[in-house]
Amino acid sequence: MKYLYFLFLVLLFNSCARDIDLDKYREAEGENLLTVNSIINPDSTVSVSATRMFFFSDIHNERTVVPDLDIMLYVNSQFTEKMRFNSETKLYDSTTRPAIGDEISLQTTFKEVTVKATDIIPQKVTIESISAERQGPMHIYVDDNYVHTYRITFSDNPDEENFYFLQYDVPEYHGGDMGEWDFTYEFVFQQLARQVNATLPGWEPYSPYGLPFSDRGIEGKTHTLVVREIRQGVSSRARNRQFKLYAISKPYYNYLVSILCNRSDDGGIHGGVIDIGFAEPIKVYSNIEGGTGILGSYVVEPVTVDIFSLPGMFPE
Repeated sequence: MKYLYFLFLVLLFNSCARDIDLDKYREAEGENLLTVNSIINPDSTVSVSATRMFFFSDIHNERTVVPDLDIMLYVNSQFTEKMRFNSETKLYDSTTRPAIGDEISLQTTFKEVTVKATDIIPQKVTIESISAERQGPMHIYVDDNYVHTYRITFSDNPDEENFYFLQYDVPEYHGGDMGEWDFTYEFVFQQLARQVNATLPGWEPYSPYGLPFSDRGIEGKTHTLVVREIRQGVSSRARNRQFKLYAISKPYYNYLVSILCNRSDDGGIHGGVIDIGFAEPIKVYSNIEGGTGILGSYVVEPVTVDIFSLPGMFPE
């Protein structure tokens, strides 16, 4: 019976295949929409990418930069400077280095439409302590796998809604390899999964680059993030880990979550039904008024530690 069902699906999809002329879906509104992207932080001056949109079926090998804009930069509602286009980096640069708590605004005109966005640089979050322990050998992928459990403690600001991003890795300048990331059992990432699952059923919290989370469920509390690293072997190479707990703005958080919800490359149900046309792709969040893209901000203070020197179960 299952073979007949499979044959039915093959015949169904083959019978539905046909060429579609997409040119009629081109819209002047899309062609005239400016894409503005800028992620700002207090450690560098403000830079902005400004590009034209392209029709998704067109051959597109590189960004189409718009080099002749007058992009005005405002800090706390006060005009600061007109940004300058850098022909080498293809970015608009400034001499302004924002501070924590500053409201940053960008404004320009494209095709007679005012394009603008605003974001506020969040308050810094401090990692108060880090502890680690190792268990193993365990049979996970192979028999000599070890599980490193990290506990990162911080305090959430009780006076406002807060958003974060956690990343942990081997510092580049120390060399060595990182094991497999495991965010699965941490409460805040379970909350993130519930949010993403509303759009992307079956998604589990995983990324080799780190993940965002909100203070939902931990508002105003001191919280310890519990994450793991699954590592093959007990080699003491790459003893150091760099932990980065970013404080990120709400628009940046919304943008990152929408990117997670748009994943269609993981072989899951959501990706499959998008590929065969049974579901609509999710729109990526934008806070650019009169255009599209993201103006986001973050603050981070990395902490690098020798995990084998921390108290815990780390026999040499």
